[in-house]
Amino acid sequence: MDISNKKISKIYEQNTIFYKLFSTILKNYPYKKEFYSRMNKIDPQKFFDISIKPEINVIVITIDCLRNSQLSSQGYQRKTTPFLDNIMYKFKTISTSPWTYPSVASILTGLYPHNHNAIIKGEIKNFDNLQNFQKIKTDILTLPEILFFLGYRIYFSTAIDMAFYPFKGRVIPRIYFSLNAETILSNLMKWISKNNSRFFAYVQLGDIHEPLNPPENFKNFFGNVKSIPNVNRWDFRNPKEYHEKNFSEYKENRIKLYDNSLRYVDHAIEQFYKYLEKKNLVDSTIFIVTADHGEEFWEHAEVETKYFFDPRDYYGVGHGHNVFNEIIEVPLLISTPTTNMGVTKNLVSSIDITPTLLSLLDINYFGNLDGLNVFKINQDRPLLSEAIGYGFEKKSLIFGNYKLIYSKNDGITWIFDLKKDPKEMFPITEDNITVQLIDKLKQIFSDSEKRKVRQVIKRKFYDGMNNK
Repeated sequence: MDISNKKISKIYEQNTIFYKLFSTILKNYPYKKEFYSRMNKIDPQKFFDISIKPEINVIVITIDCLRNSQLSSQGYQRKTTPFLDNIMYKFKTISTSPWTYPSVASILTGLYPHNHNAIIKGEIKNFDNLQNFQKIKTDILTLPEILFFLGYRIYFSTAIDMAFYPFKGRVIPRIYFSLNAETILSNLMKWISKNNSRFFAYVQLGDIHEPLNPPENFKNFFGNVKSIPNVNRWDFRNPKEYHEKNFSEYKENRIKLYDNSLRYVDHAIEQFYKYLEKKNLVDSTIFIVTADHGEEFWEHAEVETKYFFDPRDYYGVGHGHNVFNEIIEVPLLISTPTTNMGVTKNLVSSIDITPTLLSLLDINYFGNLDGLNVFKINQDRPLLSEAIGYGFEKKSLIFGNYKLIYSKNDGITWIFDLKKDPKEMFPITEDNITVQLIDKLKQIFSDSEKRKVRQVIKRKFYDGMNNK
């Protein structure tokens, strides 16, 4: 039988489309099964007032690896984020963890890692070993789950698979390996356009997470990036290599490529926001852009090599390994239909995102939250970052101008005066400040334990009343 090349191409195209569709259905089937199995076991009335029916959409875009200092609104040397700079409400934010797994769980639960439990167990952490990952506690509801019970359509997509892992069985994910921001946000546009009902969408973009591969029209946006081996990933991961003559060249081009990629992400988000404007959705949507953690560019490489243990023997680059500010200080940008909201000058935390959204949606949530509504914060409070990804556990506590970095197994108890030493280079030795911050760190964990006991008693009382 003679079949033309044109017909063969058409048959192949049809079969390819069918295969992609069928494979997506098969891939999502276990996720759907787990999701609905969990939802059917939950009585939402135990967690929040189900009579409230918010009419506001919610979009949360998390830019993986975005350090706050790299935004042009923060005085950075390059105009990396002209669109994001114009979002109305801006907050300097401390991530609860220096890597994705615990951090995203905090963003969508309003809880610190030690309370939601999505952390790595064991004395020496290594997030390359998935067997040691712990799940979010079963009796904790995430923001997507709360909104699902209130009738929202739920969308969860990520270019970084680690962002989905804490929510296995809690969302039906769309995992887009290696897809850029424009493609991922275009898929979200198509999903939004299918239905006019209220929706919650969470999107994790991976364009400034290595490997960095911005589109050609952005690759050299702030100047030519030289073709250097591993410039889109990481090299020079140990100070022993810094004596090599091409280190400074590599560093300059690696940071430039990061900035070029960030400028592309800003562009992609701007195009998505224009879609919201075109569809008249801006006035009915809370729009949030944040990051799960920052990124280190060799700022503390020598200090980390000398004082901290990393099982990979990597120091000074990336994230997950320490709690210096370049890794945990991120932006929180909010656009909301509600105007004339007060903006605090105090630091906020990623645990504040869920409480803020619940408050803006007028949802009366009965469960415990570590965070607060960012629009109601009017004073300093201790902010914790913990649950390291590599090496021994490290904790950071920021209170006012002072910061504690504590690592029991590394033998580190450092205090920094962030006003005088914002780059965290010179630990101070003031015993009274050290004692004060250590006490506040202990208090956070003590309060968490007391609250857990009260919650158990409350649940038992509630169940007892229902069984009468």
